[in-house]
Amino acid sequence: MQLSLILCTLGSNAAALASHLFSELRVVTSSGSLNGIYNNTEHTVRGFIGIPYAEPPVQELRWAPPRPKSPPQSPIDASSFRSPCAQVYTYSNNSIWSVLPYNIWNSGDMSEDCLYLNIWAPSAKHRGYGGLRKAAVMMFIHGGSYSTGAASVAYYDGTNLVHNHNDIIVVTINYRLNVFGFPNAPGIDLSKQNLGLLDQVDLESRLAIEWVHNNIARFGGDPDRILLFGQSAGASSADIHAYAYPDNPLVSALALHSGTAPLLATAPDHQNWNELSTAVGCGTGTESFQCMSQVPTMKIVETRAHGSYNFYPIQDNILVFSDYAARAKMGKLARLPTLAGITEREYTAIVPLSLTSIDEKLEKAIYELGERSFNCPLRESVRIRIDQHVPIWRYVYYGNFTNLSPTPWLGAYHGGKKYRSLFLFA
Repeated sequence: MQLSLILCTLGSNAAALASHLFSELRVVTSSGSLNGIYNNTEHTVRGFIGIPYAEPPVQELRWAPPRPKSPPQSPIDASSFRSPCAQVYTYSNNSIWSVLPYNIWNSGDMSEDCLYLNIWAPSAKHRGYGGLRKAAVMMFIHGGSYSTGAASVAYYDGTNLVHNHNDIIVVTINYRLNVFGFPNAPGIDLSKQNLGLLDQVDLESRLAIEWVHNNIARFGGDPDRILLFGQSAGASSADIHAYAYPDNPLVSALALHSGTAPLLATAPDHQNWNELSTAVGCGTGTESFQCMSQVPTMKIVETRAHGSYNFYPIQDNILVFSDYAARAKMGKLARLPTLAGITEREYTAIVPLSLTSIDEKLEKAIYELGERSFNCPLRESVRIRIDQHVPIWRYVYYGNFTNLSPTPWLGAYHGGKKYRSLFLFA
């Protein structure tokens, strides 16, 4: 009613303007019609936040492969972040990850209903090349050791990147984590254990990556220019994608920040599941699976918080492989140009900020952990690609900015870069 009154008052030009604004904030996708927002005061960036790309993996769909989202009858309000995936979310106040904007905005809202993605795209008045050329797409997978994290971390907001570079679209995604994403449970077929990866890359179900490939043109994006990138576990996920889908990767390039495919992968082993299911009263073995399927989400989360349980990608030789060099030699590595690197001081991120300096013993430990966990696996990943004549660029990030490293000894730590300069690679 208010809009009608304004239009009558201001005339046909205002009506045309209002119609244009409305149309560029409404996009019809395979998940349904979306109502987005302008994500900054200049109206240069459109935000479509909280887009469902799969049915909620709840109740009977807990620990089931993801299913495509059926479009609802009414438009989807795509104006705010949806719940992060269920996780034990705690950071020490003495950690750099708590001081800077690495916190999940809506961490108290965690839920199993979390399979959503977010898109930041230039508005019509901000489009590069007069709007004639489709924008390159930067699709980001968050890290967190496959156990924590979300697309709604403040650091991952794509608004500034799109505002500063008018020919880019940024996409971030949620995917199932920890025991909900990688249960390693008795009673589940081995091919269905890596649910968090299936959320990201399952081509049969047409989920996150294929959703973006199929729908991004409707936001002004180019499906033939999608950079898939991630940090830590997100980088590992992106690298896994290159080996899992060598013939039809759907993306055109990769960027791997502090992570490669073998990171945190584990052999099929039900030990962590059995310990957790016993702790919640479900015992062990195949019978425990049906029992665990009925346990409330937060009971599982709270039980995990009081124990030490690790749930990582499982080597199923379908998505996650035990020998990546051998797979590459078989021609099973997507020939995608790849940018891959580490930070100079990965492990200072876990050193308490209360320290005023780092002694020689701790300095040596930081170096050795960084070599073992990140640099040596990266060298192997680079060697594999060079042997197969896959274009690859390797870097070490030394950036040390006071707003990111308030304590001098931090340097370039794990997670201390994310989006910097990547638009050049898109």
